[in-house]
Amino acid sequence: IYLLGYSLGANIVTKYLGEESLHGTLPKCIGGGAAMGNPLHIHSGTIAFPWNMLLGAGVKRSILQNATSLRKHHEPGFQHAMKKALLAPTIGKLDDAAAPYLIRNDSYPPYATRIGFKDGEEYWWESSSHRYVGHVSVPLLKISAQDDFLVFGQFQRKLNHCLENPNVVVVKTRCGGHLGWQ
Repeated sequence: IYLLGYSLGANIVTKYLGEESLHGTLPKCIGGGAAMGNPLHIHSGTIAFPWNMLLGAGVKRSILQNATSLRKHHEPGFQHAMKKALLAPTIGKLDDAAAPYLIRNDSYPPYATRIGFKDGEEYWWESSSHRYVGHVSVPLLKISAQDDFLVFGQFQRKLNHCLENPNVVVVKTRCGGHLGWQ
């Protein structure tokens, strides 16, 4: 089985391969992976205008589409946090509002599930794959476009984590934008 991820999915594939390799729990049937448009280190507070507002609007739309289910949540402070998230002007501020109520997994076996992050910064730090790419034990192809407005800057700042691992091959294209290769 070879895993393939795009954008945030690429981050998930990379983090999974690294975490499981680090702890010796990567299933033998996993032969490798490809990660396209992975920023390696994600932080919504670094996304520039107008993308920070557009991404925030997309998440707000998802919150509103699931409002009926979300209203059933009776955790103290949850409804207030969702209102604060809906009023947030950017994706970074939205993440800060919602972070205390997001589901998380520990980064070590047995990967216990719990709820809450201190803020958006902690949420994205825990979610980023750059800390694990050095542990990937199977072939991983990482493709990033130099004109990717959304993730290339973050990817370039953490590129050294990829280059230190002989199992990781990095391909940088001149064009392609964010997942727009032809």
